[in-house]
Amino acid sequence: MPNGTVCQLVNLPVVIGDVVTSVTVENVTCLDEQAKKVDHIDVVVRDLEGEPIFGGIPANTSGKPYPYPGHNSGQCTSPTATIHVGDAVCGPRELKGIRIFGTIHKQIFYVNKLDDVRHMGEDIEFTKVIDLKPPLIVMNSQNIEIDFRNVDLSVDFDLHKSIRIQQTATVSFLIKIVEATQMFISIFPNGCETATLGIQDTFEDFIGDVPSNWQGTNVGPNPAGRTGEAVEIGVCPTRPASLAQNVPNVVGGQSYELTFWARSLEKMTDPCCFTLLAQVMFLDASGNPISTVDQTIHSQDLSDTYRQFRITGTAPEGTASATIGFVFTPEPHNTCSVLMDDLVFAPF
Repeated sequence: MPNGTVCQLVNLPVVIGDVVTSVTVENVTCLDEQAKKVDHIDVVVRDLEGEPIFGGIPANTSGKPYPYPGHNSGQCTSPTATIHVGDAVCGPRELKGIRIFGTIHKQIFYVNKLDDVRHMGEDIEFTKVIDLKPPLIVMNSQNIEIDFRNVDLSVDFDLHKSIRIQQTATVSFLIKIVEATQMFISIFPNGCETATLGIQDTFEDFIGDVPSNWQGTNVGPNPAGRTGEAVEIGVCPTRPASLAQNVPNVVGGQSYELTFWARSLEKMTDPCCFTLLAQVMFLDASGNPISTVDQTIHSQDLSDTYRQFRITGTAPEGTASATIGFVFTPEPHNTCSVLMDDLVFAPF
């Protein structure tokens, strides 16, 4: 438990995505007898379930697979399977879609030739695959749950030849994709230390041209953020730029992950020619570097659409703090800058 008794490691459900969608189910039902009319149909959805559809193991930004125990075995145990000793441990995966199953239960009320009100029931099973574009990256496919909210159901019908009912049922709902995630929470009024929780920055607050709590050169705010504003690195695209922040109280032996979203910003029609070095430097109590993990992003790796990058590393024993840094290096004829948003540095 880092920071003495101030924080407690807990396992919490975290919503990593949500989708509003619907399923339309058509069918024809033959009544047991001829009818003058169909009075109404009562409908309800039962056994609504979602099954995640995973793709392959995603490559990190260095082009190599994420290192986690068991990933070389080639198979990752299904989230619904029993796990045995020696099974592969699931690490980061691409969640490509959700397969939905359910049953529409109906009670059909109709008036027969003798003007008696009768009813009959039926169950219609349905399934649909919802594609996620782009796919979601999940850290452990064993920890994914699918939750359905705001479920609504409507049905239209038409009676043909006194016995055949043409029906169209529409089921609409909100799918919440939840991943169980370990994190440290405060159990004392003074709260957790900053580094235990890491940092999270959406770059909404600036002091002059530099984001709050950061140091930087040739940077500035830009309204074209992924969520709200973004920080622009390389405001003058032909000059180098840098952005850095120190995070105190980083715990030795703990694994950390830096994630951020980035895109290029073309200011003229000339091609983009630059590199962006993203790095996490672990420091000892005297401020001396112990180790560094980094990733070089080339201009051809970016476009005018935001893309998420991840850098992971374990703080060596003796680590006291970390410095998160970004260095923008342009070619002489470069005409592009980089927009960055939604940065998170946290243990995992």
